[in-house]
Amino acid sequence: VKVLAQKAQVDGLTGLWNRTYFDRRLAQEVSEAVRHRRPLSLVMCDVDGFKRLNDERGHPFGDMVLERLAKVLQGGRTSDVACRYGGEEFGILLPHTGGVEAFEVADRYRRQIEQLEWHGHDGLAVTASFGVAELSAGSQQASPEELLSAADAALYRAKSQGRNKVVSASGYGAGAQR
Repeated sequence: VKVLAQKAQVDGLTGLWNRTYFDRRLAQEVSEAVRHRRPLSLVMCDVDGFKRLNDERGHPFGDMVLERLAKVLQGGRTSDVACRYGGEEFGILLPHTGGVEAFEVADRYRRQIEQLEWHGHDGLAVTASFGVAELSAGSQQASPEELLSAADAALYRAKSQGRNKVVSASGYGAGAQR
């Protein structure tokens, strides 16, 4: 039963934790961070131009993009929790991590994704945009919904500022593109 329950929380395509697991884990991490007065960051990631990739190169290629992007996100720090949020969107929980460090982690992912090579698709660069939000240590009025909303808003700004960027909800490194 435990194995089945765990399998039900894993995304079949990417092997990452799924949205159900993400929602539960986000609530748990926010609660722990508030209780123990420690930082927590959330990074939201979205593949740039994914619909166009699917339309122009086919859904099997789109699936491969998601699988390879998931491998990049899984290859981060062992304490980070990467999840497939839905479609081409991913959420990464960074426990014990402040916003500046989370921004650096997200930018490292951004650069790794940008540098992926696609066999049979020479010259293609797949990019992703990132939104970073921080629950600062000592925050007493925090909810999972607020943290998610802040990360989503930052992600939206990254998209609207030209994509392939990391944008922070609190402004440091805002709009930085390296």
